[in-house]
Amino acid sequence: MRILFRIEARKLFRSPAFWLILALYTVSIIVILSGAEAFMNKVVGDARKNSPIPIPEFSLYAFPYIWHNLTYIAGLFKFLLAFTIILFICNEFSYRTIRQHIITGMSRESFFLAKLLSTVALSFYAASIVFGAGLVLGFIHSGESETINFSAKLFFVAVYFLEVFAYFSFAGMIAFLAKKTGVAVIIFVIYAFIAEPTLGFRLPEEVSWYLPLKTFGRMIDVPNTSLMKLFGVNFSETVKWIDVVMTLIYTSATNLIIMLKLKFSDY
Repeated sequence: MRILFRIEARKLFRSPAFWLILALYTVSIIVILSGAEAFMNKVVGDARKNSPIPIPEFSLYAFPYIWHNLTYIAGLFKFLLAFTIILFICNEFSYRTIRQHIITGMSRESFFLAKLLSTVALSFYAASIVFGAGLVLGFIHSGESETINFSAKLFFVAVYFLEVFAYFSFAGMIAFLAKKTGVAVIIFVIYAFIAEPTLGFRLPEEVSWYLPLKTFGRMIDVPNTSLMKLFGVNFSETVKWIDVVMTLIYTSATNLIIMLKLKFSDY
């Protein structure tokens, strides 16, 4: 397994496109997470001036609620790294490196495992950024009493890892089926941003509830801030086990499809 990871790491680390995309994502997500509270306070501040009822102050960065807040915000931008998955899987077909690996003795199972390790590593990196940002912003903005409970909702980071891993696996499945970067990106964008939202709107709720990307995103619901509670809106403040189970089932299914595609296709 270590050898497979080294092979994948060598491919990625030697690619300028990989470092460019990773740098853009890292800078973007850090700026977004660190500027989210200022943006919200600006919006709420403007609304507070014209509101007939008092709107309370609230912080996105106070422990332990910061973990729910940041993972939800970061989840809105996970599609950026999904394009990286699509790009580098499709490159295997464009440059025929998949055929070269198989000819030189790498089994299809090993090739699949190598791509799976890459997806896990990228998911871990995404979760690590949120974890690091949460620690820094949390300790800066939280009082002593709040800091004591900094780990109370830390499980949201683990759930975020599962969310992005499931999302990246879905993107990887499309890449393996389409093989061409442009086609895969178009299919992914159309499904993620047009087709599934449209289906979710038109299908009965008991059917749309099972749509894959909707299931992934539902694990981390909209944070239930004091502002939400003021208007009588109540979102889930925890993670429902049924959503986790469904996400695991979908992720297993997408990776099984990839494995079968590799096993029975002629490269």
